[in-house]
Amino acid sequence: MLVTQDITTPRQRPSAVALGFFDGVHMGHRAVIGRAVQAAGEGGLAPRVFTFLPEGAAPASKSGLTLLQTEERKETILARLGVEEVICPPFREFRAMTPEQFVQDLLGRVLGARELVCGFNYHFGRGGSAGVEELRALCQPLGIGVTALPPVLWRDEVVSSTRIRQAIREGEVEEAARMLQGPFTLTAEVVHGKRLARTLSWPTINQLFPLDFTVPRYGVYWSRVLVGGREWDGVTNVGIKPTLHETNLTMETYILDYDGDLYGERIPVSLLRFLRPEQRFPSVQELSQRIIKDIGTVRELSKTLPRAPES
Repeated sequence: MLVTQDITTPRQRPSAVALGFFDGVHMGHRAVIGRAVQAAGEGGLAPRVFTFLPEGAAPASKSGLTLLQTEERKETILARLGVEEVICPPFREFRAMTPEQFVQDLLGRVLGARELVCGFNYHFGRGGSAGVEELRALCQPLGIGVTALPPVLWRDEVVSSTRIRQAIREGEVEEAARMLQGPFTLTAEVVHGKRLARTLSWPTINQLFPLDFTVPRYGVYWSRVLVGGREWDGVTNVGIKPTLHETNLTMETYILDYDGDLYGERIPVSLLRFLRPEQRFPSVQELSQRIIKDIGTVRELSKTLPRAPES
């Protein structure tokens, strides 16, 4: 799959384009993308996604609005869904376009759109001034079909990135996973910590949350860690580790039965279930005893969920 920021070079092959930011690629997003991929197959078109990077602009800079996944994870999911090309420019490169310029110049002339698929609440053009009806009106004389899908519901409520963020912030990662159709996952570089966990005989990997990334409820989670194409169970602490007198927010994971140096590698860690809140223990010895219990809990839980096949 090609990922590009190029919004000036006309594509040689006409396309069916899914439109949206697609943060999380949740159930609603997958419906939009799936319909675009289907339209592409039926019409002999290239299945494309037009999205954007939020640096320096909405949505990630808006108060309280944080991301659900890294760009690399989004791209991995889109490739699995059958997308051939992802056009992902920085938002600032097209934010000033009028609705007419966006449709006629970018979607029509550059991407060669023949079919567009979006959500019911899609907005575009300068200041988000145009919606689905304006999109249809602008596309009709160009012979571009427009399909706007209704909202997707989960437990009788609309699935949205906002709802998923709230679930994650409350530690409800299982509920978030159902709407995401996969676990909430952070892929980040393994960095050096203070190595205090090693003094407890629990060597861990430390990772930092990217700027504007959704931070789960502080606490301990059952996790799965992908290393070398294999999934390993883990005990992950999200927070500041008060017993060890640390103040920096990190995600620290003890990988069960794994022995290896992962410093500098980008490792995906998926949070599967919230086990308990983060707490300050009277001593590191009591912390160590609690970690032993957490590991035992994870070993039991692991029996209930098969690992993904090795890649």
